[in-house]
Amino acid sequence: MNEHPFKILYLMTDPFGMGGVQSDLKALGPYFVSRGHEVVVACPSGDQVDVLTRGGVTHIPFSVHFRTPGQFGDQARKLRSLIERVQPTVLAPQSIRASWICHAAAKNLPLARVTTIHNIHSNMNALWAGVILNRASHLVIFESDHEHRRITRLGLSRRKTRVIPSGIDTETFYPDPEARQKMRAALPDLGPDDVVFGCVARLSEEKAHDNLLASYAVVRKTYPKTRLVLVGDGPLRGEIESRARELGIAPFVHFAGQQRNVREWLNLFDVFVLASTRESLPRAAREAMACGLPVIATRVGATREAVRDGENGFLVPPAQVDSFARAMIHLLFDPDLRVRMGRESRRMIDARFSQSTWLADNESVYKVAGSLAGRFSSREIGPRLLDPAVTPCS
Repeated sequence: MNEHPFKILYLMTDPFGMGGVQSDLKALGPYFVSRGHEVVVACPSGDQVDVLTRGGVTHIPFSVHFRTPGQFGDQARKLRSLIERVQPTVLAPQSIRASWICHAAAKNLPLARVTTIHNIHSNMNALWAGVILNRASHLVIFESDHEHRRITRLGLSRRKTRVIPSGIDTETFYPDPEARQKMRAALPDLGPDDVVFGCVARLSEEKAHDNLLASYAVVRKTYPKTRLVLVGDGPLRGEIESRARELGIAPFVHFAGQQRNVREWLNLFDVFVLASTRESLPRAAREAMACGLPVIATRVGATREAVRDGENGFLVPPAQVDSFARAMIHLLFDPDLRVRMGRESRRMIDARFSQSTWLADNESVYKVAGSLAGRFSSREIGPRLLDPAVTPCS
């Protein structure tokens, strides 16, 4: 049993389905439970909740939705009631919106508020992020240096921040020749020499599948023995399928939908491709790297922290269809380069994105935060949490 257990209440604004934040909590939650901590996730229900509950995590349906000051006040009161019922030692909001409402609900309670920022898509929200987080959170965890630099430049105190890149489970994601053989045999009309470009991403605007399809259309004219596989689902699926038909490439684009056996699909691919216009530190790309794949991605957000141009893949400007197509063709005609870049991808995962390090670093932060709860006022917790000399025993 852990000598210094904490009880953490995560607050999310999105349903618990597929996504980067959800993937993080599917790893963190069960791990903390296995270490003797208690974990509660409050968010709208989704089709991945069972993964949490199987790992011993408690899920409480809770929606954070407000448009007016009155609605905000109602939501804060509901959250205060939930906090009083759960009795956590750590509040862990997973967004700016969640952080602000946690502050309103718990600013006078003697428990730590530790926010994790994955990515702030809206520039308007980013402008206010520093002001809000300075006031609303005792500590802010960033998953990338990019987002950390962006928000500290906009006013967030560097002293109350930590950068802890999320890790990749290399026992789940790894090169799997048997899975590759099985998946290639199952894909209709796939020849033994056909090169498969693949993407795992939600079919939504920021993932820019329309640009990816346009780039693949250029590739297809140059080299017909190729296939594009899209794993994922989302609100734009109908539009993206229509776009593939308009480009004349529909027979060569496989829409796999949402899948749980992501490792097997990744092992089907020869090259992972991601044409996003907005990203944080893309988890799907790093899972592909763990499976030994080269990555072609757009130079947005913190993508460059995972993909090193010319080393384990290529980075191109967003919305540059021809540039993206040239990168695809480059790897298409150089199988030896694909192998070398794939090996470098895996090496980088082992060296820079260790899941064990990520889990341990998060646990260390929450243990200190939890040890302060109830012993000090909310005002006193902040400075003590930021004191490097403080340990859970202090």
